[in-house]
Amino acid sequence: MKKLILLLIAVIAMSSIKAQKISADNVPQPVLDAFKTKFSIAEKTAWEIDYDNYEANFVVGKTDFSGIFDKEGKWLATITYLKPSELPKNIRESLSKKYGELSAYKIEDAIKMEKEKETTYEMEIIRGENTYEVEFDNEGEMMKEDKKSETKKE
Repeated sequence: MKKLILLLIAVIAMSSIKAQKISADNVPQPVLDAFKTKFSIAEKTAWEIDYDNYEANFVVGKTDFSGIFDKEGKWLATITYLKPSELPKNIRESLSKKYGELSAYKIEDAIKMEKEKETTYEMEIIRGENTYEVEFDNEGEMMKEDKKSETKKE
């Protein structure tokens, strides 16, 4: 009975994992073709499946990217992983207006998310004891600011 319960817990835990790594052999051909067309110079490609979408994680030069496609091969989004210094000037200016000089906060996990009709920039801002998840549109306007956590001093 204990083994059955442990097996059931393991199955539930495995099914709750959002994205799973897969080999290119398990990616549908239309997805592979669309990826090769859109990202012909991609290197070091690793694949994941997330529900019905396929995500290719790859490198071009020294920059990391992810390309997301549906199961028919339609491109859904491209994620570019950015260093804080690579954020556009208008985003950096908006951050300075909201949070003060760069020395007053830290930027982590910055990405550029390109979709068919919009480009956004998302990142975490750590300022003092607070962490915020923020999102900007391509013009530098803040679209979202969620307080993620507050570190308590003991």
